[in-house]
Amino acid sequence: MTTLRHLLCIMSVFSFLFGGCGRQQHLPTPQQELPSASLTKAPEVTSESEEGFHDLIFYIQQHKTLADGTATIRALGMHKGRQLGLEITLGPTWKAGSLGKDVPLVTYRGTVTYRSVGPESDAFLGVLDELYGTKLNPTKMGTETHFTAISLGGDPGNLMRGPVKIKLFYESDKEDDYAELYTNIELAAHRLEIHEKDEGYRLPVIKALHAH
Repeated sequence: MTTLRHLLCIMSVFSFLFGGCGRQQHLPTPQQELPSASLTKAPEVTSESEEGFHDLIFYIQQHKTLADGTATIRALGMHKGRQLGLEITLGPTWKAGSLGKDVPLVTYRGTVTYRSVGPESDAFLGVLDELYGTKLNPTKMGTETHFTAISLGGDPGNLMRGPVKIKLFYESDKEDDYAELYTNIELAAHRLEIHEKDEGYRLPVIKALHAH
């Protein structure tokens, strides 16, 4: 099995984060850091998808920081009249790193967990399966799915400072189940975005989030 640790050893961190096949999230620029349009209610989750990709946008209904530093976000969205929802948790520890003196970006490594909030999360997974065309027909989202996470912009350990862009990595005992995706958070605008990395990861993402 090719693990994340192994991948980090056989290629540079820069190439691992921003290169390779599929879609990329680029280094932040002043233009990209302009505040996004604020949300006041649950949006149609596909309303900002790019052609060829299924990007989902959610309204941040609630944000809490626990005593140990763990951050939890409750997110809501709509799709064709159905309400979708999930909770995303950012772990309390984020280790800072650098891509080198010539790259003006500090990265942070930690953990992110997608958690089910019940029927709204089951609906979210069903819609994702429909959009992705994976045809697994999942009926229930798993209680929680853990990801290794590396920031591409912002500080996940302090969401109040501004927008955060995070790349997520999912691994299991099966090599074919490896997946990557992006999660972007902007508290001031009440926005949470789930962007896909590559269509080749669609099936593994659904399998990762499905109740086992």
